[in-house]
Amino acid sequence: MRNYKVLWCDDEHENFQAIKDEAILQDVQLIGYTNSDEGGDELRQNFRDYDAVLLDGLFFKQKDQKGSDLKQTAFGEIAKILTELKANGNLMPWFIYSGQPSFVKDSNEIVEIFKDAAFANGKVFDKSKDQDFSELLEEIKKAADANPIRQIKINNPEIFNIFDTGLLLEETENELLEVFNELEKTTDIDTKAVLTKMRSIQEKVFIKLESINVLPKGLSFNQKNNHLSGNKSHKSNYTATSIEYQTAEIETLNKWIYITCGRYIHELKEQHFGGYMISVYSLKSMFYGLLEILLWFDKTYNDYK
Repeated sequence: MRNYKVLWCDDEHENFQAIKDEAILQDVQLIGYTNSDEGGDELRQNFRDYDAVLLDGLFFKQKDQKGSDLKQTAFGEIAKILTELKANGNLMPWFIYSGQPSFVKDSNEIVEIFKDAAFANGKVFDKSKDQDFSELLEEIKKAADANPIRQIKINNPEIFNIFDTGLLLEETENELLEVFNELEKTTDIDTKAVLTKMRSIQEKVFIKLESINVLPKGLSFNQKNNHLSGNKSHKSNYTATSIEYQTAEIETLNKWIYITCGRYIHELKEQHFGGYMISVYSLKSMFYGLLEILLWFDKTYNDYK
């Protein structure tokens, strides 16, 4: 089971290590920001890394603010970003966890504005009540488990471990998630986007293998694929003359994805292309082949780094 990763905006989060420790015991990792400028930037850029957002009622707007310089506008800034993400199809569960009476007990205008968009029916969870924190963690998990992105990661743990360990970058993980989501559609699949992203992910694998000298730089695709297979040739009676990093099956998968994606990306650029166009069955088949290549890559990189 993957931990639940939560972005927490609270001016005093550094003083609540006990809360963070208790959350970790419940598989919830709270990552704190004291202000909306930094927390908002992190949310905009890396929202896919988080399962939920937790907001104090009052916290700082800017990094250099201190003491009682707390702003309701900071709450509003994060809520606005969450609303923008939702409008773009990225629904992020978010909750209010506060100790200020103006948020917990009293009617508050800014809470009323955004309450309908919050989860747990807009309830403000009270920091002074242990039961509220337990209930909050359960609500976070329940909402996060309904998120399609989290479901993809849970159902494919060996694939996404590659990104959790930092072996491939977040931008590559996002490409992979976008292909997963696109192929979940029943109609109007963006074939060009799927083909382009699969080729991009394959190329990122090759670049990473170049970084540890498994692959020399500057090779064509055919040269790369042949090198990974041990540089077999007619001259050597098709016997490997160097290290065989990949089996014949992985060699075939690499070639199939490279050639097929390349051909149909090109054909889709032709306005009046009237030839045969591959179906979603081929797209899904190639995608599963790409996942197999990622597993091979993970093992190969760690064996030869």
